[in-house]
Amino acid sequence: MSYDVAVDFMDMTNDRRLFARLKDARPAAVVPVGGYLVVGCEDADPAVARVLSIDPDRVIKLEVLRGPVESHSALVSSSV
Repeated sequence: MSYDVAVDFMDMTNDRRLFARLKDARPAAVVPVGGYLVVGCEDADPAVARVLSIDPDRVIKLEVLRGPVESHSALVSSSV
C-alpha cells in the first residue's frame, strides 16, 4: 500500500496528533488543509489523517483517524 505522506507513528501524541514535513509527501501528493491523506511508514499499517495545518516552515500538523484505511475510503481520493 502506498501513502501520501511518510510519518513516524511513534511520534503520535495521545490525542492522535502527528507532525510531518511537506518534503516527506510523495511527489504528486496534494496536501490540502482540511483534507484527508493516507499516511504511513515501512513498519506499520497505513492510516488516514486529516490535515490540520501547514506552518510557514512547511511542517504539516495531522490528526490520525482511528481504524484501517478501508474504513475511511470515502475521505481519501486515492483508491484503497
